[in-house]
Amino acid sequence: MKVMIAIDQPSLESKISDRFARTSYFLIYDLEDQRYQFINNDSVETKHGAGPKAVQIAMDNEVSVIISAIPGENAMDAVKESKIKVYDGRGLSTKEAIEKFKNGELKEVSTTLD
Repeated sequence: MKVMIAIDQPSLESKISDRFARTSYFLIYDLEDQRYQFINNDSVETKHGAGPKAVQIAMDNEVSVIISAIPGENAMDAVKESKIKVYDGRGLSTKEAIEKFKNGELKEVSTTLD
């Protein structure tokens, strides 16, 4: 299973970004073989559509889970269509988020926008 984590620095020590779609980097981490890659977020300066573009990055990389701050409405609409699950990782480092996810300690974010 692959997870995508929104981060500000390309490091496993990086804190999770306060913003999902406008973060500087995404970490794609494979939980099975512990391989990972950092992806530059080209949409960080985009005026419109950053949320759906970020979700498209997740889909293109066959991600099942996103760990981030709470995504905005447009991103959540795209997430809902993609069937990717979102977990709240605010305040955690990348390593902490991965461990907490593995242990079932992260809260899943509802994709229904009430």
